[in-house]
Amino acid sequence: MDRLSRDKQPPRLLLAVLILFWLVIVGGLAYWGWRMIASGAEMAQTDLQHASVSLETLALEGESNLSLVAQTPVPIQRNIWGWFQRATPTPTITPTSTATPIPTATPTPTLTPTPVTPEPPFPTPVVDLTNRSIYTMALRPQSADEVDAVPDAPHYFIQAMLIPDATPLITGIERVRYVNRTGAPLDEIYFRLYPNLPAYEGTATIHRTIVDSQLVTPTLESGNSALRVPLARPLQPGDVTDITLWFNATLPTTVRAGSAGTGLYGYYQGVYDLSGFYPTLAVYDHNGWNLDVTATFGDSTFTEAAFYHVQLTMPSAQEVVASGVNIDRRNNGDGTHTWHILAGPVRAFYAASSARYQYITQMVDDITVNSYYLDGGLSGAQTALNYATGSLAVFNDLFGEYPYRKLDVIAMPTTGFGMEYPGVIAIANRFYGEGGGAYAEAVVHEVAHQWWYNLVGNDQPNIPWLDESLANYSYYLYFEAIGWTEMRDAIMTNDFLYRYNAARNLGIDRPVGGPVIEFNPSNYINIVYSKGPLFLHEVRKRIGDEAFFAALRDYADTHRYGIAYPADLMDAFARHSDQPLGDLYLFWIGDDAWRSE
Repeated sequence: MDRLSRDKQPPRLLLAVLILFWLVIVGGLAYWGWRMIASGAEMAQTDLQHASVSLETLALEGESNLSLVAQTPVPIQRNIWGWFQRATPTPTITPTSTATPIPTATPTPTLTPTPVTPEPPFPTPVVDLTNRSIYTMALRPQSADEVDAVPDAPHYFIQAMLIPDATPLITGIERVRYVNRTGAPLDEIYFRLYPNLPAYEGTATIHRTIVDSQLVTPTLESGNSALRVPLARPLQPGDVTDITLWFNATLPTTVRAGSAGTGLYGYYQGVYDLSGFYPTLAVYDHNGWNLDVTATFGDSTFTEAAFYHVQLTMPSAQEVVASGVNIDRRNNGDGTHTWHILAGPVRAFYAASSARYQYITQMVDDITVNSYYLDGGLSGAQTALNYATGSLAVFNDLFGEYPYRKLDVIAMPTTGFGMEYPGVIAIANRFYGEGGGAYAEAVVHEVAHQWWYNLVGNDQPNIPWLDESLANYSYYLYFEAIGWTEMRDAIMTNDFLYRYNAARNLGIDRPVGGPVIEFNPSNYINIVYSKGPLFLHEVRKRIGDEAFFAALRDYADTHRYGIAYPADLMDAFARHSDQPLGDLYLFWIGDDAWRSE
């Protein structure tokens, strides 16, 4: 290369400076880009934190509204250009003045905001409460037409879940179709919250009430054991209303003699007893709404026959025993099962459960009789099953056919002898040991209650003798019917006469009639369970066996699924005999109020 060519090339120093300059420019741009990306990520994280805090605040506020909707924070979506969007200020727009005059402003009237009805925590169940045909599944084929015996009976649909805890909780929703059968317009309807009664030692609360698609505000009465549900307009006789309630009920976890029917509601020794856990329609009769705060002994319930479709969710290990029939048991995949149960027409819905229950079975014609027992109770369960099947067959003949497909006998850790429920009888678990117990009286008496209480209802808190005296005399009739005369005579001597005479000798005798609350635990059994059967026995002796048994069958048939009063029983005797009975009633029961009922 000659000198001239060399002079036309750029100096090497200049070339190095240019390369260095370009490297600085590229590095700066790279650093600037990295800062923009980092800044955008920081802003996204800040937005996410703000969103999470806001949603946590809303969640805390929502708890007071019992919201069941879980909210998940969603981060704000950003890209690199978000930094520029934030960094670029928005120019201020200065309004241009105009010569157009400003008109005089007309005041805008203040608008009263329309109240927004909050949504319930979960929707009102969609179910056809006019369809009774499904309940034929709970009835014997020969009794299937009895779904139409009480076409306007209340119809319940209940979804409930047991939450086991130190204080067990039942939470649920209940929808009820109610037809006004009182003969008078109603401005309100009452429900009983039985767990709030002193005898039950639990709690019941109502969180929301909807009547015919309108939210209403109910009030509590009778020591919080009665819920008054107001109606927007009077419900005329024959008219229908639709009521939905969201409820919680807690269960006691101890058994104290003289409380909760001596331990017949709650959780104890691994057994859940769910008697009366749901809001129950009160009875309206000639006395108006029956809202008594009942005694801590004796029976507390007074209910109408009704239909019950129940979906009960329980821990998977629990074996559920309930009124009616279970038509499905669904595994929810979360440690719980949901039992789908149909019962009706029945006086109430009852359920009990335990992971410890086992059972044996025997048939009476087409009726399945199950005997449930706890650990070590197999021998006792067999004895209980024998008495249950034997008495069921006898009472079918004496009082009319038992209408349901099954009858369950369950061992219950109670301090009492037993307790009756529709389609279920609970017997004290202490009888199931090697020493045995009072099965003869307890089981047969409770089976008789399937007629005197369930099929023929009565005001148990205020007229206890009308079912208890009849059930205990039926216990006497059972042993007479099977020809066990020694046992029959022992019942008359020891259970009836001895206890009655003891009350007289101790100065605690009184008339059989009257509400439970007028008695005390020292004389209630002697009078209602012993003196009351003696009145029935005296009636039988006066009018004769033929008239007596015909009258009992007449009484059972006439008031099947209804509510009876003393006058109804006395009228049945009068239809089959012209013998005067007023003097007997006055001497034993204590008044002649039945004449004016």
